[in-house]
Amino acid sequence: MTFQKFSKVLIIGIDGMDPIIVQELFSENKLQNFQRLAEEGSFLKLNTSNPPNSPVAWTSIATGVNPGKHNIFDFIKRNPDNYMPELSLSKSVGEKYESIVKAESFWKYTSKAGIPTTIIRWPVTFPTEKFNGKMLSGLGVPDIKGFLSGYSYYAEDVETKRTQNNILKVVRKNDLIETKLFGPKIRTGKNIFDVKEIMQIITIDNKTIELIINNKKHSIKKNQWSNWIKAEFKIGLLKKVSGIFKVYMKSINPFKMYLTTVQIDPVSPIQPISHPKNYSKELAEDIGYFYTLGIPEETAGVEDGRISEKAFLEQVAEIEEEKTKMFWKEFENFKKEKQAVYAFVFDSSDRIQHMFYNKNDNKEIKSYYLKKDDFIGEVLEQSDDKTLLLIVSDHGINSFKRAVSINTWLVENNFMTLTKELKEDENESLFKNVDWNRTQAYAVGFNSIYINLKNREGNGIVEDKEEIINEIINKLEKLNDGKKMVVNKVYRKEDIYSGNYVKDAPDLIIGFNKGYRMSWQSSIGGFTKEIITDNKKKWQGDHLIDPSFVPGVLFSNIKFKKLFANQPDITPTILDALKIKIANRLDGKSLFE
Repeated sequence: MTFQKFSKVLIIGIDGMDPIIVQELFSENKLQNFQRLAEEGSFLKLNTSNPPNSPVAWTSIATGVNPGKHNIFDFIKRNPDNYMPELSLSKSVGEKYESIVKAESFWKYTSKAGIPTTIIRWPVTFPTEKFNGKMLSGLGVPDIKGFLSGYSYYAEDVETKRTQNNILKVVRKNDLIETKLFGPKIRTGKNIFDVKEIMQIITIDNKTIELIINNKKHSIKKNQWSNWIKAEFKIGLLKKVSGIFKVYMKSINPFKMYLTTVQIDPVSPIQPISHPKNYSKELAEDIGYFYTLGIPEETAGVEDGRISEKAFLEQVAEIEEEKTKMFWKEFENFKKEKQAVYAFVFDSSDRIQHMFYNKNDNKEIKSYYLKKDDFIGEVLEQSDDKTLLLIVSDHGINSFKRAVSINTWLVENNFMTLTKELKEDENESLFKNVDWNRTQAYAVGFNSIYINLKNREGNGIVEDKEEIINEIINKLEKLNDGKKMVVNKVYRKEDIYSGNYVKDAPDLIIGFNKGYRMSWQSSIGGFTKEIITDNKKKWQGDHLIDPSFVPGVLFSNIKFKKLFANQPDITPTILDALKIKIANRLDGKSLFE
């Protein structure tokens, strides 16, 4: 097969698919369809982005350029004026959102060339772009409140202490519970508040409840996920918005009910999650309601002990079923076209690996890979020899055993000054008690350090950053945890990025060694008493380490004469296969060259 034959390109993303786990399964004579691709086509390590952070990586794959040109550098960035952490997936402007990606993606080029193009669940595509094709947004889509995650938990025996989620103590009277469902946030003057709707729950028997919202009844069984429930919220005299949610009935006696965050209704979206705008409605009318949240898997619920691992895996199975229905619906259209591009990303794999890495011999992870092998077998059966197939992952996976508070390290090494001493039980965040007039550097995000530079940061004091940068690198690369080195390498942004947006990048990017990762507190401007602590969370797998340790994968149905590939190579390979010439200079090179 030569690439000149290709009139179509099919790109399947499997978030976090790891080459080492693939090789292990190959050695067990499993993943036969992936093995077939490896033997008849290609199986290469796909070098990941620096840092190996999903938004950074998927954007590098989509655009063919490095972060210095596409402007995504970490999951979390900072506002230089006030140092506050902000999500880097999109920017909210009033009630609307704007993309912060500055480079064009391959679907812009293919659709401009008149080739029918469909993109489903590709990360960092919210808000959706306007182009001559179809798109359903993935990672980055918020719920109807504007949050990327969250849940509500209703129980008779719960403590109502303040958390980031809604924890509600309920009282049952004659088998009836009356409570509230939390909807969108609205602004009245200077105040922001949740719109709520009355929700009633009636105990039918010891296995069933009836949930009533907007005068509609929904029967829910114990120990299983409900069907999708639609709710409407009044946000004005004549205005309503709708959302959808699911319930997991954990216990009826005593009452314990878990409720997913209320998600954007694909039939009547409060924010555009697809292009054209009615495309999400068409999908829902064809396959039924589906999860619209960018990261729908309830990892926080498992961490908090609100739902079981079994319930989590059942939810993942439902999400996968929804996405598989979406995939085949559009694949049928893809097959009918003479020329076409179709890209689809599955990402529950990432969340399964985070939650089950190093557990039960990776049984749950390997089970997912085997199911994807069956899926790829069906794809191969239905594909013709004029279709170039590219299967890619954004990164691999490794262990997360020890959490590192870089902000605490900066304090202890006199790069940052606090106005009070940290206490043993204190988990500060959002740079509480930082004296910016005596602080030279700070950490925000999962791999990032910024210099408190004069005339750039709100209270910047550093005039010559090179001396501070050199000192941080020299000291941080010597940080040890007993006999183990914590950091593999600290990178200067100028050494790894190029382009107009390097100025917005973190000054330093930390490449942690295997087993270590930025602490959750440090990523949002927080501290722990000790620099290095045990990771006691169920989230035991991660990839936010040095990129050399967690490459992704590239499978193809054609042999590439390469030993490995880089993420920016994917876009020029797609364009080359379809004979599309563009004026823009890309960092990647076609794998056909």
